[in-house]
Amino acid sequence: MAHVVYVSEDITHYYILRSLPKQVLLATALVEAQTRSGSTQLLRVLLDQGSQASFIAESAVQLLGLKKTPVKTVISGIGGEKSAFASKYAVTVTIHSRLDPSFSIQVHAFVLGSITSILPSKKLEVFSWPELTQITLADPDFHTPSKIDILLGAEIYGQVLREGLIKSSPNAPIAQNTVLGWILSGQISTSDDPIHCHHVIHSNSDQADDNALLRQFWEIESVIPDQKILSDEEQRCENIFAQTTHRDKEGRYVVNLPFRDQDPQCQYGRSRDLAIRRFHLLENKFKRNPEVKARYSEVFQEYIDLGHMEPVPSDELNNISAVYLPHHAVVREDKTTTKVRIVFDASMKGLNGVSLNDDLMVGPRLQPPLRHIIMRWRMHPISLCADIVKMYRQVKVSSEHAKFQRVVWRDDPESVIKEYKLVRVTFGTAAAPYLAVKSLQQVAIDEGGSYPDVSEIIKNDFYVDDLMTGCQTVDQGLHLHERLTEVLTKGQFPLQKWVSSCNELNERIQGHAERTKQKEEQERDIKLDSVVKILGISWDRQSDECKYSVQLPPQQFPVTKRRVISDIARLFDPLGWVAPCIIISKIFIQKLWLSGLDWDAELTPDLLSEWETYRASLVETNKISIPRWINTKADDSLMELHGFCDASIAAYAAVVYVRTIDAERKIHVNLITARTKVAPVKQQSVPRLELMGAVLLSELIIEVAKVMKISPPHIRAWTDSSIVLAWLSKHPSHWTTFVGNRVSTILSRIDNSHWAHVQSTHNPADLASRGLTPQELACSSLWSQGPPWLHEETIEYSRPKSIVTNTEKRTIKVHVATETQQEVPVWTKYSTLQRLVRVIAYCRRVLRWKDQGGQRHDKYLTPEEIQDATKTCIRHVQRQEFDEEMKDIRMKGSVKPKSKLRCLCPVIDDEGILRVKGRIQNANLDEAVKHPIILPSNRHFTDLVIDETHKMTLHGGPTLMLSHLRTKYWILSAKNKVKAYVRKCVKCKRYSASTQTPFMGQLPKSRVTPARAFYHTGVDFAGPINLRTSKGRGHQSHKGYICVFVCMATKAIHLEVISDLTAHGFIAGFKRFVARRGFVADIWSDNGTNFVGASRELRHLVAAEKSSVAAEIREWLGNNSTSWHFIPPHSPNFGGLWEAGVKSTKFHLKRVIEPNIGDVVLIKEDNLPPARWLLGKVVDRHPGLDKVTRVVTLRCNGSLIKRPTSKLCILPVAK
Repeated sequence: MAHVVYVSEDITHYYILRSLPKQVLLATALVEAQTRSGSTQLLRVLLDQGSQASFIAESAVQLLGLKKTPVKTVISGIGGEKSAFASKYAVTVTIHSRLDPSFSIQVHAFVLGSITSILPSKKLEVFSWPELTQITLADPDFHTPSKIDILLGAEIYGQVLREGLIKSSPNAPIAQNTVLGWILSGQISTSDDPIHCHHVIHSNSDQADDNALLRQFWEIESVIPDQKILSDEEQRCENIFAQTTHRDKEGRYVVNLPFRDQDPQCQYGRSRDLAIRRFHLLENKFKRNPEVKARYSEVFQEYIDLGHMEPVPSDELNNISAVYLPHHAVVREDKTTTKVRIVFDASMKGLNGVSLNDDLMVGPRLQPPLRHIIMRWRMHPISLCADIVKMYRQVKVSSEHAKFQRVVWRDDPESVIKEYKLVRVTFGTAAAPYLAVKSLQQVAIDEGGSYPDVSEIIKNDFYVDDLMTGCQTVDQGLHLHERLTEVLTKGQFPLQKWVSSCNELNERIQGHAERTKQKEEQERDIKLDSVVKILGISWDRQSDECKYSVQLPPQQFPVTKRRVISDIARLFDPLGWVAPCIIISKIFIQKLWLSGLDWDAELTPDLLSEWETYRASLVETNKISIPRWINTKADDSLMELHGFCDASIAAYAAVVYVRTIDAERKIHVNLITARTKVAPVKQQSVPRLELMGAVLLSELIIEVAKVMKISPPHIRAWTDSSIVLAWLSKHPSHWTTFVGNRVSTILSRIDNSHWAHVQSTHNPADLASRGLTPQELACSSLWSQGPPWLHEETIEYSRPKSIVTNTEKRTIKVHVATETQQEVPVWTKYSTLQRLVRVIAYCRRVLRWKDQGGQRHDKYLTPEEIQDATKTCIRHVQRQEFDEEMKDIRMKGSVKPKSKLRCLCPVIDDEGILRVKGRIQNANLDEAVKHPIILPSNRHFTDLVIDETHKMTLHGGPTLMLSHLRTKYWILSAKNKVKAYVRKCVKCKRYSASTQTPFMGQLPKSRVTPARAFYHTGVDFAGPINLRTSKGRGHQSHKGYICVFVCMATKAIHLEVISDLTAHGFIAGFKRFVARRGFVADIWSDNGTNFVGASRELRHLVAAEKSSVAAEIREWLGNNSTSWHFIPPHSPNFGGLWEAGVKSTKFHLKRVIEPNIGDVVLIKEDNLPPARWLLGKVVDRHPGLDKVTRVVTLRCNGSLIKRPTSKLCILPVAK
């Protein structure tokens, strides 16, 4: 085991290093814990067989929202020692398994601040264990360091176990099966290198922990209200001070500790034993650092010599109500007086879990914020600073309460430990700042009556024990020094380390000290260093400038989120003088949060590179200096405040300058303060961010005006956003809630007339909203001195001529309550009239049953019920559409002249139905026809009536439907309504459908290019026809075909007789055609699948021989250099040219070919219909002189008759 002591400038560390031979894994699991609202949160638990109880961390209790029950318990640990971290509360938490939803268990757990440190202590190397790859782990991230939320004791451990245990090798962990999954535990390291376990004891009183530093970083710029209402506890603390405080014979204030309970006689649980144990550890540290030991002994001896610490009388040693405070040292090498400060740990908890600080009230804030003190300090031409000697120890604690501030001490480790009691206000107790400051201010009340100015300085220019004030002249400063010394000495608060920016005043103060005090006191009273650090600010008294300095500790690796936050929190800039640099760190913090990194997770490479660049640049801030004095004098200077605001997508900012005009009309501009805020994570528009910047500016500039006592007429606010100025120019009620609330806040602080527009290039707040590097900031005159026109004698306060915007304009929603007749869904639910009417009829029947006491009717609807339901539907529709007209008819007897029913002369019949009066009252027609029912055209009921009529007329046309409708109804715009319905009828559309005909395309090139006849030819077949080789008996006819060739250029037609549809037949005809008409370059046909106009037999033959015919013809044509082209399939319109040729051929052939003997004909009779025409058979022909037959003899019904051929129709009947 090794011990290492390291003392740094701000923190003392005490390390105990222990070497462990192996890495040991503890059993952890992830579970779902039930919150108070019933939802679940994923928590990490530690299963411990060696614990008789279960414990839960306070953070987990807050996360789950559990109700805490007060308990009194003492926890015993190793060696039987009782823990100082006893639990005061217990909770009941319900835990569910992630893997088995049916398992849940209620755990009674004691609440602790924290259960253990993160487990494992560092990230472990995960080895390949084949036996464990197939199991589901209860904690998949067992190797990653993480905090423990719950410790499950032995009573729970047995309830979660299941059968199953895996132990594969000595170097692998043991896997135990549970309802939570497989838990791993045991030795896992295979390395021979020892593992170091660090036990760290560290003391740090001047610098808070990471959380406190981070809180201070965000709160340092917060505006504190001037008038704060005291809470009950704060008021009680004030009352205790007023009632118990008195002064001794020296004038020193004697105070009581402000306990929360009236009876402070409480026990803190063996605090003496704990204090002695801590003292032994401190002595071990002293052995390794004798220099610290020597300084520490000097301080304790000083306590004894000054009477600030007294030995405890022997008769009081066993006082059980006494409290013993551990103590440690904080070393500050930068301090000129006390380099070693002893801090007493009043926060150490006794065995009952309560510390002295837990029972002490903190008290209210008494002094102004540091920001205000610095602002006032800068207003004095001559500065004057000092501090109180050992301020806390100048206030005495009453003898009754001194027992609560006991300590143990011995100068020599070989001597006996002695017990002392601290009789002065002790640094480290919660009430110490309040008691010291309150006593200081009480001096101003008790002794400052003769010097009101001194009384105000004590109240307003002290920050704890540091005085930051000033004066107008050297004489005034000397008098102020004398009076402050006189008043504070009466209360036993001596001042020291006087320093001024005026060398003459320093010399006169030094001379005064030489005349009145001893040499030792003279050295203590005067501080003549060139650079003085006051309240964290480095002030060069020679140049009277405030210098910014950054002192970060050396970078530690690996760079984690925790270390980055710790470094950023140490950036101290209470007035925002380097806000453009600090905003970069704020934006970086937001990036860290959005990245989701754990506190101890290493930064990603891109974030690490960005952070290292920024951290290295912070050194350049030491070159930035701000003048302390802002050139203001008490009587002859005019001060104006000018504030600027701006925003970017990342942040928004406000900055305030003071413009001073002295007696000589010289203008001086100085930066006073600035504030920046990071834009919300939820993205906002830039105008909204600009408005948030304006709110920030209004808050900041009013704060400065109150501190510096500048009246509202001398305040000006500037923004480069025209939209913000437009929002401010109107009442907040014109805008949305977000904008309206903020506009109202701004206008309540700064009048709209004091807002003006500034160019973005002259807006210093733009620098703070976007960020600057320290190098850029040091060179920026816009930031240090404001825009150049502030230095001019006259400033033009400009605003855009027309400030109008509709952005974020409020839309006023007016609630109007009107009585409307809303259509019940039943009227539009059904798609047929019969269905609707029958449903209404059944509904009315049910209502009648109710009125008649439950008397039921027949199962089926009667005609009267259906008619009654139909009339009900009609009345409902008419009320919906013609309610105003019906009211006019009932009241006046007619409708208004502009009514659409005026031309129908509507009347209301006895049944309350609106009908057409008309002019056919005297006609002998049914009443429904004379006075049809009026229906609107835009109602669903009307559509159902038209649908019913269409079906009743067997899908009749518009004329028929209108005729049928008007026998009962008069529908407005009926003609258009009926036509529209017919057009939408699917069945009607199906039988009258027409295909779409596109526009005619361009003619082929061969149709429009002159060429030799038949050079480009289209071909088609016609037939079959009967052919005979010659006339006379014995010559049988046979089938043949006509091949029609059409010239593409001239439309000339060439006919060839083809004996059959074989390839040889076509080729023979084509050879004859070529021999007669010449060579053919291109032939077009209808794809060889269909010949329009051919007979059914032709189509069958073509289909059967298509493949062989087409192949042979295509081969022959290719050999003769003739190209054959096919039109698209099933597109006869593409071959219209040859289709027309086929038609012409048939037309003329039918008229040239005469009836033959044996043909069956139809004899046309003019006085008989075609169905009664007679059939006849040609038995003889009677040709004329021109050999043309015009008359034939027919056999008809056994008789022979003669008829002209013009009265005969040859029938296609096979002979």
